[in-house]
Amino acid sequence: MKPLTSKQHTVLAMITRHIKRYGYAPTVQEVADKTGRSKTAAYSLISQLVAKGHLERGYGKSRHLKLAA
Repeated sequence: MKPLTSKQHTVLAMITRHIKRYGYAPTVQEVADKTGRSKTAAYSLISQLVAKGHLERGYGKSRHLKLAA
């Protein structure tokens, strides 16, 4: 897997904590709210994490992110 920027690391850590605590992934809006970013920036960071292989995304569902194995 490719190395992460500090912003990507913050978002990945937030998503990991959310999944461990609640058992499901946060929405893009929840990621934005918890990390102090806009929804567009949060979506972009999530897309970068998917491209780097740290997350997997299912399309068509708001909470369909999972940690890559």
